Amino acid sequence: MRKPQNVYDNSQFFEEYQKMRDSKINANELIEIPQIKAMMPDIKDKMILDLGCGDGGMSRYFAENGAKRVLGLDISNNMIKLAKSKTQQANVEYIVGEMENISKLNEKFDIVFSSLAFHYVEDFEKLMADISGLLKPNGILLFSQEHPIATAIIPSNKDMKKYIEINGKRYFLLSDYNNNSCRSLNWNIEGVIKYHRNFSSIINAIIKSGMSVLQVGESQADEKAVQLVEKYKYQIDRPYFLYIKAQKV
Repeated sequence: MRKPQNVYDNSQFFEEYQKMRDSKINANELIEIPQIKAMMPDIKDKMILDLGCGDGGMSRYFAENGAKRVLGLDISNNMIKLAKSKTQQANVEYIVGEMENISKLNEKFDIVFSSLAFHYVEDFEKLMADISGLLKPNGILLFSQEHPIATAIIPSNKDMKKYIEINGKRYFLLSDYNNNSCRSLNWNIEGVIKYHRNFSSIINAIIKSGMSVLQVGESQADEKAVQLVEKYKYQIDRPYFLYIKAQKV
């Protein structure tokens, strides 16, 4: 098994990533965050674990909307430092840690949440089992990740397009969809490692862990988002994100 990659503590990557997020004109802000919030369970008086919390944006959202306690965990020292600098709520705590080691946490949660982080974890079955072990009875897991349709292709080179265009319409490529393995990408820096899993592998790992799937969503951009970033219209053919809500049985 590979050692978890921590690209967010790479100074070049972190600087470029912060520029993207600070602009507010990105797929996270315009598409992913509003859509996953629409799937959110009741968070009032809940104990919440925020995995891959980044700069703490969702941790602060939970605290501002009535959560009893929020624990944000991220592998990146840069991200945790930034999260702490932005957070004033006393009921939010941040720790540096790997999602691969969350079974060592000594508390139970009503909700485990994660935004666009699980595709960095190699052993998804273990992650689901660990999360199930941290959830209280009837506890909720809600997460987003890159959509398997978006991660399937293994580019032959960094400039390879993932679509062909015929009569003005884009047709996206899906080769290697059932090849569940790592993908090395050029994103801000070269060699960013993510893990592709087909849809059945994701769902079956959740079921195997003792959770039942309550809701599944796939991203689409609304008219406002498309007006700001025209390429988001192509999500009608290839969604960027997958959203899943599950409950511990």
